[in-house]
Amino acid sequence: MATTQKSGNAPTEQEWTAATCGAAVAFGREVCGSLEIAEQREWLVTNGIGGYASGTVSGDLTRRYHGLLVAALLPPVGRTQLVAKLEETVSYDGAEFPLATNRWASGAVEPKGYLNIESFRLEGTIPAWRFALAGAVLEKRIWMQHGENTTYVQYLLRDANGPVRLAAKALVNYRHFHSSTHARDWQMRVEPVAHGIRITAFDGATPFLPSQRKSEICTKA
Repeated sequence: MATTQKSGNAPTEQEWTAATCGAAVAFGREVCGSLEIAEQREWLVTNGIGGYASGTVSGDLTRRYHGLLVAALLPPVGRTQLVAKLEETVSYDGAEFPLATNRWASGAVEPKGYLNIESFRLEGTIPAWRFALAGAVLEKRIWMQHGENTTYVQYLLRDANGPVRLAAKALVNYRHFHSSTHARDWQMRVEPVAHGIRITAFDGATPFLPSQRKSEICTKA
């Protein structure tokens, strides 16, 4: 997705600062810029029927229970991880900036999106990140639709002096949230639909639909 315009719904600098100061949970560079600290700060949003999304402030997944869409396919239990996370990259002013972070089994950290996090806060129960990307400022929020296995990810361009392009890769799965998986030769069926794709992990599996509208990304089972 690409945009050259700032969102009219984005708060002003003063509004963001005031809201951050009044937030029950708010972290600045001193926390967000340290992977060892930021990955120990976790967030959680739920849908009221047993499904949830959760992760860390840094963006890397440190537990098997983390995930962008852990759906309650048999409410209120039967939780299945359908989307682990999004790996986003912003292209701006001739450079690329990762938003995602991964710490691999070897100990290597790549990409290092946490270094671009200027601040994090909770807006009520909604986690909100602010990324400083050279001269551009981008905000990201995650929430779930109550009563549905649907996770929303919203991006708001707060400031920029030129075109900004955001590319996002969805890391999908289909596993019980207590379990782990190994891909091997697993091939999911992927079909195009309006505004996105339909993914069927295997015959008999519940399809789920990553979709995109304007600057929101929605994952739904």
